[in-house]
Order: sequence, then structure tokens, then C-alpha cells
Amino acid sequence: MSLPPGRMLIVDDDERFSRTLAAELRDRGHDVTCVDSLAALHAVEVSGIDYAVVDLRLRRDSGLDAVAWIHGSSPDARVVVLTGYGSIATAVRAVQLGACDYLTKPVWPEDLERALAGQPASEAPEEPEMADWQRPSLARHEREYIEYVLAECDGNVSQAARRLGLHRQSLQRKLRKFTPR
Repeated sequence: MSLPPGRMLIVDDDERFSRTLAAELRDRGHDVTCVDSLAALHAVEVSGIDYAVVDLRLRRDSGLDAVAWIHGSSPDARVVVLTGYGSIATAVRAVQLGACDYLTKPVWPEDLERALAGQPASEAPEEPEMADWQRPSLARHEREYIEYVLAECDGNVSQAARRLGLHRQSLQRKLRKFTPR
């Protein structure tokens, strides 16, 4: 199943990533528009777009707000959310807001087109099996995400705890567990 060419919107604050993805999608016949924030999204014509690719984390904004805006303005658009830090909660929320899929970065254009086309995962080519030592652990994912949020908050533990939905002391305990002794 291939993705028919159409109007595509990329909402991502990583200019290099957006530019590269847009060039790849244009080569595949899509008419691509890129925006880097919610404010920029509100300034472009969203109605009538066929597809949208939205980064979950936009500098000061949430990509989930962008998904809701796009779905409200163009209910037939197929929206895929991309993120470097996936979680079940945000995936569920993205789908509730109108996203058709939720993929973690890095993503191949073929995988993105497959998701936008609504192709089930069972039809996707099989990936080679990973050895257990190659699989990142859940604890590692948690640590990396906490470190990411902490960096986004410029090291402010209280602010990071609020973003993570944790009590400040709980976050501090988790951070102590990550620190080698």
C-alpha cells in the first residue's frame, strides 16, 4: 500500500530534521509545508491538508496541542506524532486527539508513509530480531527521559517534577538511583 501524494504539514522545531524530511517527502510527490511552533501553525492554512507529521515536543509547546488544532481544522487529515521519548500515556492521548499513529524517532520515510497510509504493522516488513543485550531496558528509558526533561528545565528539579507529574522528593530519589556511587 503506497501513500497517495497530497498536502503534507510538518510541525517540528528541529529545522534540520524538518528540512530533510520535507525534501524526502517532496521527492515522493507531496506538497509539503513546515512550521516550527503552535504560533506558526495557527498562521498557516490547515484546512484541506491530507497529512500531518507532528513532533511531540515543540520548544515551549506540546505537539498534542498541534494535533488537536489540526484535527479540529481538518478532521480528515491523517496525523502521525513523532517523538524521541515515547510513552504509552502520550501515545494514547495523541490517538484520542485525532492522531492515526505514534512513532519514535528516528523514523524512515517509508515507515512514516506506511503509518500515514494506515497500513497495519503486520504488513510492515519484519525487523531483524535484536539480541537481549541490544534492547534498552525500561529503567534506561526512564532515566534518559528524566534527564531529557531535567535538561529542558535547565536543571530545575521542581519544574521537572511538575512536568513529569512526580513529587519533587520522588524525582530526587530517582535521580539518586541514577548517580553512580
